[in-house]
Amino acid sequence: MNINVESSSPLRRKVTIELDQDEIGHELDRSYSELKRGVHLKGFRPGHAPRQMLERMFGDQVRTEVIQKLIKESTEKALSEHHLNPVAEPEIVTEETDLKKAVRFAIVFDIKPEIQVKDYENLKVPQQAVEVSEADVDAALQRLRERMAPLKKVEDRTRVEPGDFVIAQLEAFADGAPIAGSKLDSRLLQVSGTTLAHGLHEVLTGAEVGVEGSQRRSYPADHTEKDLAGKDVEWRYKVSEILRRELPNLDDEFAKDQGEFQSLAELRDKLRDNLLAQARQEADGKVRQGLLEIVLERNPVEIPQSLVEREQHQLEAEFAATLQAGGMSAEQAAEAAHKNHDEFKTRAEKRAHSSLIIDAIADQEKIEVRDEEVAERVAVIVNQAGRDRERVANFYAKEENRPALRNMMRREKTLDLLLARAQLEEGAQAAGAPGSGGEGGESSGGAEQGETN
Repeated sequence: MNINVESSSPLRRKVTIELDQDEIGHELDRSYSELKRGVHLKGFRPGHAPRQMLERMFGDQVRTEVIQKLIKESTEKALSEHHLNPVAEPEIVTEETDLKKAVRFAIVFDIKPEIQVKDYENLKVPQQAVEVSEADVDAALQRLRERMAPLKKVEDRTRVEPGDFVIAQLEAFADGAPIAGSKLDSRLLQVSGTTLAHGLHEVLTGAEVGVEGSQRRSYPADHTEKDLAGKDVEWRYKVSEILRRELPNLDDEFAKDQGEFQSLAELRDKLRDNLLAQARQEADGKVRQGLLEIVLERNPVEIPQSLVEREQHQLEAEFAATLQAGGMSAEQAAEAAHKNHDEFKTRAEKRAHSSLIIDAIADQEKIEVRDEEVAERVAVIVNQAGRDRERVANFYAKEENRPALRNMMRREKTLDLLLARAQLEEGAQAAGAPGSGGEGGESSGGAEQGETN
């Protein structure tokens, strides 16, 4: 195997690899030997099919498999021999794949810059005071009350009002023809601008139960829904039922229904504790982010472009997945992500910079995550997975799925170290012990997280 390493820039590498005929021939012989043992051809005993026939029948398949195997194994060997560690998956450029001649290809990739992080100890950062008011507890209690409220059929009126829940049929038409994907059959909907897109809350407001109706709406050319953009649309609808939430009384019986409380006062205390814990976690996350911002400013580095591209792709995928979870089609979600290309690139550059600096500090401080710590974190994740517990447990049971978790935990430990060595600004109030916020000090969990856990 001939290997040639080129440096087109301080971080960019091109490794050209050429395999000789002996290596290729050996791999072909091995592949056809395995195939001969396993294939059953009419007229031949198992293991006795002539190679010429195997080449004629399975040649393309064997060729593809041999090339893939040779490229994979020779790439790993070349990187190991030359002590090269790509920061992202290398790009493979094939130059010659005629197995009768040669296998020659190149891998192009970026390497991690050598970083010596400085000035990351005794940082001075502000830390906000953490408070939970009775109004905050009241709001949390009201949210819980609304989540627990059953839907009851409205009997005293027949016209839809804003905020109602309805069982309705809907379909959009343009020029008399139905718009693909717009039809909803007997769907439970809340008539609200925050839950219904495309102005459908206005379409349904005033609708009468059991009576078919229609309303026209015009959409601008840049409307988010591609099939509606620039069209005059007729929405046809029929509401079969109106429902409303029947809020339970806030009393001791309501508290007992939550499972572990004997009184409303106990429930309020639990909500207050959870809100306080959440506020501390958020304050802690802001401090971590503030610390990281200072370190990043003091330690500018050249960021490998492939690392930025990987982070950007991940950000766009996360954004698109969120939109799809909200009901948007995959095509529309991808288009929306593309429109935010520049914003995602800026965020990706910052994430890439952050990961490089955090990992470099971890190397300098010799921070490691033990197997026992990973096992403990996996147990927590599995326990919190609810219905997906078995699937999550099976995922982390595979060793190849644990390195990403270990790396995340190592970065958490590094941020813990920064926080432990930081100095609170005079007059600031501590927000509690360091938690386990994600990379970059971002707090995990939403506003409703753990209110009654």
